[in-house]
Amino acid sequence: MPLDDWTTSEIRDQTYKYDLRRGFFEGILSAGIQTFALFIAIRYYNAGEGLKSLIAAAPFMGMMLSLPLVHYTAGKGFKKSSCGAIPSIVTGTCLIVAAWIPSLGLYTLMIVIAYICRSAILPFLTSIYGDNYPHNKRGAKFSKPLLITVAASSMFGFAGSSLLEIDITYFSWVFTLLGICAFAKAWALNSMPSKLVEENSHEHPLGNLKYAVKDRDFGYVLLTWFIMGFANLWVLPLRVDYVASANYGIEASPFIVALIITIVPETMRLIFIPFWARLFDRMNFVILRMILNVLFGAGIAIFFISKNLFVIGTGSALIGVAFAGGSIAWTLWVTKYAPPGKVSAYMSVHVGLTGIRGTIGPMIGYWTAGQIGVIMTGWVSCGLMILATLMLIPEIRHGQRRTLSN
Repeated sequence: MPLDDWTTSEIRDQTYKYDLRRGFFEGILSAGIQTFALFIAIRYYNAGEGLKSLIAAAPFMGMMLSLPLVHYTAGKGFKKSSCGAIPSIVTGTCLIVAAWIPSLGLYTLMIVIAYICRSAILPFLTSIYGDNYPHNKRGAKFSKPLLITVAASSMFGFAGSSLLEIDITYFSWVFTLLGICAFAKAWALNSMPSKLVEENSHEHPLGNLKYAVKDRDFGYVLLTWFIMGFANLWVLPLRVDYVASANYGIEASPFIVALIITIVPETMRLIFIPFWARLFDRMNFVILRMILNVLFGAGIAIFFISKNLFVIGTGSALIGVAFAGGSIAWTLWVTKYAPPGKVSAYMSVHVGLTGIRGTIGPMIGYWTAGQIGVIMTGWVSCGLMILATLMLIPEIRHGQRRTLSN
């Protein structure tokens, strides 16, 4: 049925229905990249720093490629939902190949392609939310599928790690299930009612970057987000390495690694998502972002300050609390800044810049940890997050205006 024949409530309800399903399958895929993809590279294949950095950077390479993807699909008659579904099919295919071909090189290639495609679709999904949900309900509507995502990630982290405790070669079945979930996610995405990808007004794939210059508030928030996000993302793979690798003297079991990296933070996300969703719909967004920055910084500092698993777990829990709000803010904040019809374009800039910092971050993180140690690297990250928070102070009044106008 053409979208013009749907009522507003039908569009909203159908989007919500299939987004709940998408959220479940996305949660399992999230556990795959957070824990298992890197863990198998470290423990089963004994991968070097370069390949580990490549795997950790894969989701962010996809974000970087979202800029040209949005550009080349704009005005071509493609539905936003279809632009999300097709890359998800590629993700599923690559994960299944990675599961059964015993080669480190091919495993790395397939994982990288799979998670590039998973992340490249994000601007289309956010644009669907912007089109189909009322502005004062987006946080609440997005929070329910996100809760399911987090719950599924935590449960699959437990189940998958328990299986690997029995025999690490069972990772083939773990990644086969990940591939099947990617196919199911593609079905859920394609079932969402959506408009066509809007026409753009420029001729080259990086043209959307102009909005970071033309909209000064948007560009300034992007700058502070880049600093904070870089500080967060360059230690993301180091968290897995810190507790899993023998290099740092911990060398935890698969279950403990999954507990600290996935189960604990995802459980905290599950608890705090409704709280942050309510604040996102009601609160000055800039103040909300500042609070989240402080929580991230404190969590990272605590995580790397000790080799005691309880202390590390406490830091991981605090990171999970921050990620609960960060997930909502990261996905939806451009809906407060973008003019009508420009959500995909604005989001592609935000996602693309996230991709840049996420791609180079792990490589710089591993290099920095080798130079000054992981503990000092954690403190540097904390300092950068404090800097990004202080930079947001002049933007508070603009954030209040954006909140009221949306």
